This record gives sequence, C-alpha cells and structure tokens, in this order.
Amino acid sequence: MSENPERVLIFQTAYLGDVVLTTPLIQAVHDRFPDAAIDIVVQPQWAPIVQHHRHIRQVIAYDKRGADEGLGNTIRFARELAKEKYDIVFCPHPSFRSGLILFLAGIKKRIGFDDSSGRYFYNTKVHRDTRRHEVLRILSLMSAVDGKTEPAPPLHIDSDPAFDRAALMRRCGIREGAKLAGIHPGSVWATKRWLPERFGEVAKHLADSYDQVVIFGGPGEEELATQVAIEAGVELVNLAGRLALDELIVAISAMNLFVTNDSGPMHIASAFGVPVVAVFGSTVPRLGYAPWGEKSSVVEIDLSCRPCGPHGHQVCPLDHFKCMREITAAMVLEACAAFAVE
Repeated sequence: MSENPERVLIFQTAYLGDVVLTTPLIQAVHDRFPDAAIDIVVQPQWAPIVQHHRHIRQVIAYDKRGADEGLGNTIRFARELAKEKYDIVFCPHPSFRSGLILFLAGIKKRIGFDDSSGRYFYNTKVHRDTRRHEVLRILSLMSAVDGKTEPAPPLHIDSDPAFDRAALMRRCGIREGAKLAGIHPGSVWATKRWLPERFGEVAKHLADSYDQVVIFGGPGEEELATQVAIEAGVELVNLAGRLALDELIVAISAMNLFVTNDSGPMHIASAFGVPVVAVFGSTVPRLGYAPWGEKSSVVEIDLSCRPCGPHGHQVCPLDHFKCMREITAAMVLEACAAFAVE
C-alpha cells in the first residue's frame, strides 16, 4: 500500500447504532488521508446515516438479508467491489462473510479485528480491546496504519442539506421553537425495553417542564408507543411508525432531551449533542455501547445476572426481569433533571 492511498473503503454492515458509532472512524480516516476518496458499505436501510456525510464519496448498499444473500450473491458483490480497486479497507464488522468479501475483492490492505470470525482473510489484524467503548475499539483500526490513534472525534451525522426541516416539523405537529423532550420506548430485544407504564409516567412529568413530549418508534412499535401515551394521560406527539430514517434523524436532532432504551436512536441523539438518559436492562455500559458523549446518563441497577448476553433476549432467561422492573420512574426523572433547560 502507498503512504497515501487513493481509495479507502470502510465496511460496516451491522446494526443502525453500529453505523453511527463508526462515524468517528470516517473522520479519522479523512484526517489521516485527506486526499483519499472514502467509500462505505452498509446495509441499505441504514444508508441515510452516512449518505450525506461530508467525507464520504459513495455509500454502497449491501443487502445481506435480501438481494445479496447467499454464496453466489456474495461472490458477485465482491467482484463489484473489486472494480473499485480500493487500496485499503477498514472492517469493524466481525463476521466471516465480511472478511471473505474483502478477500475476494482483492483489496491490497485488509484491516480487521483479531477476534473476528473472518480474521483469516485480513492481512493486518488489530487487537479488539473489550474493555473499551465501541467508538474507541473501531477507531483502534487506525493503529494498523501508523501504530497510533488520535483522540476520538465525536459522532457525526450530516443531514440532507436539501431536507425541508420546517415542513417536517409542521407535518409532525411540532411547534417551532418549542422545548422538546423525546421518548423512545422500543428496541428489537424485549429485555432491553423498559416498562411502557414507567415511560408513560416519565412522559407525564416531563410534560410539566417541556413544551412538547414526542414519542418515537419504528415500524411495528406503534402499539407500544400508544400504550406509553395512554399511560402518560397527557397530550403527546406520537411519531411511532410515521418517520423514514432520514426524517427520524432530523426530528431527533431537534430534541432538548432524549429518554431511551439502549438502542440505535440513542446513538443518533448523541451524534447531535442531545442530552441522553438511557435505561439499561439486560445490557451494561461496559459492553461498550453506552451513549457516547458528556451529555448522557445511564440508569441501571446492579444485578449479578447482568449482562445476560451481548444484545439481549426476547424473554428474561431467569424469568424475573428485575433489571427493568426495579428501575423506577423517579430514578429516570432524577437523571433527566441534570439536563434541565430553561
């Protein structure tokens, strides 16, 4: 590899939050190789996170659970990547398939983690320090270039400059200049969801000090959001299931506070410097996925059974769910008070 590669690829086909946590690496790569064209591979549904990033030339969609699934499509996708003639690739994604694709694409310098399932396909491996935050773990891939990493840049998401923010706010019923508190009660994993009645209680109290309280949720979380609104018993703005990802990004960026479970939207809020209060149940911050930034607080209780897995479960393995049941609304509201705005 030349000292100054012309084309650099970042390969991150994990979840929404993982893509957000990869944005400091984008900045670090640009800082190290300011003249290089930087492309990134992500799952198509997460493309809006990086589509308009100031340092990304091209976002390449890899639909690993759809059109690109299967060995034949994996080989085809690798051949398409090979046409780009990348000089170097950074791959924080740990799967065997990711490593195979990059090997088949013939990229000269392939950098990945030493504990990845596909580590045999990398010609440069970096130790993945499980004691560090995921932002720092991903950023450590840069040490393969010059033996060091710079201080971590912040998370960063650029919205579409042509996006009509004011029109979105009007359509959503959010008043211009209002002091806003966001509530995100959902998660893919049931054991990462705090109780909806507790979210409702928090929303009710936040309505006393914020002009509007906004409930967020993805497709399939409409019923959960409605339950939170009913439990709150006050007027709320319910946006669950109503926003595309690019719209969600803009709406979250307008919040003055964001109360959430351990989730991808939590990291979006952090990327915009929105104060975050995160409720952690089956997962724990030491896994490396706590909200990144000074304006954040994690609410949790100490239990010997935590964490019960790297992501969570659909039911509590011990059938008591104490990690969430024993977190009270008062505990969360106390954390919210630290970020009170006038």
